[in-house]
Amino acid sequence: MVIKKTQQKKLKEEIKIDIESKEESKNIISEKTKMADVILSNNKLMFVLPRFGLKFGMGEKNVKELCEEADVPSSLFLLVCNVYSDPEYKPSQAALHSFNLADLLVYLHNSHSDYLDVRIPAVQRKIMKLAELCGNKGTVLIKFFDEYIREVKKHFSYEESKVFPYIEKLLTNGKQKDFNIATYQKNHTDIEDKLTELKNILIKYVPQVSLEVHREALLDLFLFEDDLDRHSLIENRIVVPLVSEIENTTK
Repeated sequence: MVIKKTQQKKLKEEIKIDIESKEESKNIISEKTKMADVILSNNKLMFVLPRFGLKFGMGEKNVKELCEEADVPSSLFLLVCNVYSDPEYKPSQAALHSFNLADLLVYLHNSHSDYLDVRIPAVQRKIMKLAELCGNKGTVLIKFFDEYIREVKKHFSYEESKVFPYIEKLLTNGKQKDFNIATYQKNHTDIEDKLTELKNILIKYVPQVSLEVHREALLDLFLFEDDLDRHSLIENRIVVPLVSEIENTTK
C-alpha cells in the first residue's frame, strides 16, 4: 500500500496533536481531583500524605475536601505534588505566593519526623535482614549504613535547630543579623551522595544469597533516595527563593 506525501503529512499532524493532547492531560492534579486518583497517578505521593496529616481511607473525596478537613492549604499540597511528579518542575511566582511559609515549615518538620521515625527504620530493617545473610560483608554494610544515618540526622538537626528557627524569627521579627539563607545554602550538604554509595555496595559487592531479600533492600533504597531528592528540591526551589525574597524586602 502506497501512502501519498499529503497523506503522510496529515497522519503525522494527527499523531502530533494526539501526543500533545495526552501530554497536556497527564499528571494534571487539581483541587477537584479525587485523592485516591492522586495516589494512583503517582504512587510515590503516598509518602507525602502523612506529612500533611492526611490518611488512607479517603473514599471519593477530592483534594480540596480532604485538605480542608486537615486544615492544610490545598495550594501547598498541590505544589508538593508537582515537585514529586516532575523533577524539572519550577514553581511560578504565583504558586510560590499561594500559601504561608509557616505552613511549609510545618510540612518540612513533619517530613523530618517521618524520615526518622518511619522511613529510615523501615529501610534499616531491610538492610539488617540482608546483612544477616552476608557474614563479614554484612558487618561492613551495617557500619556504612549507620554512618549514613548519622549524616542524615546531622543534616536534619542543623535545619531544625538553626534554619527553621531563623525563618520563624524572620517572619515575626524581621531580618536577623546572625544568619541568612545564603549561609544555609553554603552548608546544605547532599545527603543523597552517601546513599548512592550504599546502593553501589549492594549492587557490586554484596553477594546475592537471597534474591528476594536483596531486591527488597535495594528497592527501599531507591525509593528513599528519590524521596530525599524531592525533599531537597522543595528546600532549594521553594524555601530558599521565598526566604531570599523576604530578606531582600525586610529591614
